[in-house]
Amino acid sequence: MNKESRPLTQEQRKEFVQLLKDAKDRIIETLATNRWKLQEKAKDVARQSLLERIGAAELAKKWKEAKKISKDSEQALEKLGVYFDSGSKIRFSGSHEDEYDTEIDERASEILDGQKEESRKTYEKAILNVLATESVEEAKGIVEPLV
Repeated sequence: MNKESRPLTQEQRKEFVQLLKDAKDRIIETLATNRWKLQEKAKDVARQSLLERIGAAELAKKWKEAKKISKDSEQALEKLGVYFDSGSKIRFSGSHEDEYDTEIDERASEILDGQKEESRKTYEKAILNVLATESVEEAKGIVEPLV
């Protein structure tokens, strides 16, 4: 389909120009009226441009992603009764606090008992090795690292 080109009359030209002038006036008025609303968005664009110029855009992007992951993790942990205090120590809250504290105390006790047993074995073994040694140098080599 081939459309024929119709000539534009002077009257039609004036009407099109008037439509454009009216649209321009509306847009400019809207921009002027909403300048305070648009100001912060424009500043955000300017900030992003500055970040790119100084080479910080990628780091800022990573920070935002990490912040989102952190927030999501924090919310999931809260549902489990887990949070971090101001010193970044793990704490428990709500109904789980007593249950978890008991479990933690028991496990900590097991760990300390294990360390104590490991140390006892190390020194018992060293004592047996010293008793089986024939020279002062050998005995000294066994004892020095442990005292």
